[in-house]
Amino acid sequence: MARAQTPTDRGSVLADLADAIMHAARLIRSWDQAAETVVPLSTVEAAVLEYVDRHPGCRPSDVARDLRMRSSNFSAALRVLDEQGFVERRSDPTDGRTANLVVTALAKRNIDVIRTRRAALLATALGDEPTRVEDARELLDRLRSTPATVD
Repeated sequence: MARAQTPTDRGSVLADLADAIMHAARLIRSWDQAAETVVPLSTVEAAVLEYVDRHPGCRPSDVARDLRMRSSNFSAALRVLDEQGFVERRSDPTDGRTANLVVTALAKRNIDVIRTRRAALLATALGDEPTRVEDARELLDRLRSTPATVD
């Protein structure tokens, strides 16, 4: 029978889990940057690019809100992605005051290389057991949808 965890033990275990997630994110990031064919991006730029790739036609304000970014940080990242030819702004047919964002073919090639490398890295770490992948995916999806402020 498993021993019941005290709140302090549980807090410590959860803090260790958060540390492990952060370490894994840094590992994946360094793995991404090691690809010779990939244009290096900052963490913020990569997050914006990945969001736009998953949500083609999104509005800039939606990206900043959903990624929980300050508008100044988001604007700087979007400017870099635009200058590098990774993102296009298209007129919003329903609101002429704003634009919709889409990734370019160049960005798509960059993203495909990164996603292939990430899949290989995670396949090595998680092995052939499908439940490991499903459990990890469920945890990360829940984290992604957790409100920004948690007490």
